[in-house]
Amino acid sequence: MASAVVAAGLVVLTAGPAHADFATTGTEPAYPYAQPVDANVPKRGCATTLSDPTNASASIPAVQVIYAWHEGYGNRYNDVVEQIAKIVDRMDWSVDESTDYDQHINFSCRTGYNTSTYSGYAQALVIPEKIEGGTIGSEIAADVVADDLAAAGYDNANRRYVVFEDFSEGTAQGHCGQVCLATADEWDSGTILHELVHLSDADHAKATEVPETVDVSDVMSSQWDNWNLDQEFNSYYDPSELTARFPNYGLAVNVATTPWFTSPVCCDVGYSNDLLTAEERGIESVAPSGYPASFTLSGGGWMQVTPPGSDAQVSARYFDGRRSLTMNVQSWSEGVLSLSRKPAVTAGQRYKFFARVTTATSGNVKLRLSWYNSSNTLISNSDSSTYALNSDWQEYSVSAVAPSGAATARLSVVSPSGQTFAYVLDSLQLNHCNNGKTTDGCRLDGLLPYTY
Repeated sequence: MASAVVAAGLVVLTAGPAHADFATTGTEPAYPYAQPVDANVPKRGCATTLSDPTNASASIPAVQVIYAWHEGYGNRYNDVVEQIAKIVDRMDWSVDESTDYDQHINFSCRTGYNTSTYSGYAQALVIPEKIEGGTIGSEIAADVVADDLAAAGYDNANRRYVVFEDFSEGTAQGHCGQVCLATADEWDSGTILHELVHLSDADHAKATEVPETVDVSDVMSSQWDNWNLDQEFNSYYDPSELTARFPNYGLAVNVATTPWFTSPVCCDVGYSNDLLTAEERGIESVAPSGYPASFTLSGGGWMQVTPPGSDAQVSARYFDGRRSLTMNVQSWSEGVLSLSRKPAVTAGQRYKFFARVTTATSGNVKLRLSWYNSSNTLISNSDSSTYALNSDWQEYSVSAVAPSGAATARLSVVSPSGQTFAYVLDSLQLNHCNNGKTTDGCRLDGLLPYTY
């Protein structure tokens, strides 16, 4: 089993109620689009079915769902089993809907139930287990729950256990020791999916250069990022590029490769998609102070991978432990910092270019989509508004329809002439707006700037 302990510090959406009023229902996500109502939640179904779920060594890697009860509250399994199954199905729906890749969670079920009915499926999926350890009235830690599960035989190396605690002294946590489990007493798909993702060694994103500072917009599934799995493909989850790994304080992770999920297959309908590579999104491999071949520059200024610096200031590290790009703007001419590669586009369809930009001082930039025909001749430019930068890692964007004859697009950040300052660039993304999930078919801009 994995020896690392990955602990989640997720802020729950509502406070835990008192003993007499304990209610497990949390707050289901409503953005970027409402989840389906109970009657219409897509049933994931069983990826594998065992007569003895504690004997899973010959089974495919999968997630086992546990209802954990304690004698201090009693066993409500029959009352809540379908509720739990619907939350679990929402978790799977959220994984699939986060991107335009078809990917799902493998769930383990037990035999002896008619899975053609939802009631039977729920009972096959969710297994009740009494937690003997811990005392009602004080917090029952995840390792106590893990010890009880292991004693009952739920300690298989190719299982990850999703545990719905029916006692308010529980905690929301992803824990890997003798048993790897995601556990919570706040029952909603966003919270528990967040904890499950931790079990693939994805920690909270460390942001800015302040040691151990957790980003409040936590990329891997949280209320601040619309409960999507890493909507920008730049920290822990990227089904479009499985060779990409996202290091963060010693880890190197791509949750899309976890064996507890199915292999991602392009392309279906999902909220987020991207046409860039990991290197183009996040300046992944170039050493500090180096010159990134994936970017080109024309006009006034010079660029470099952000030099190393004080942890209290902007350094080479940003967001996920990789790199940022510094543009040193010069006043004598407009500076155009562009991706070297021009992604292919389809005329008449909409695209949206995103980037996060910050400065330690002040200055103005705009984002540009430049459209080229098949002969690599410029057709036209589509510019955003001019943005006044500040010290926040704010996300900016420009969206436009590819004009007639367009075959490729160049992505640029443009600094108008007459300025002398430096800005830092990161988290680029190009959406092909074909998903029908939002007003223009592209994901929304971030709800919040990255402030700390």
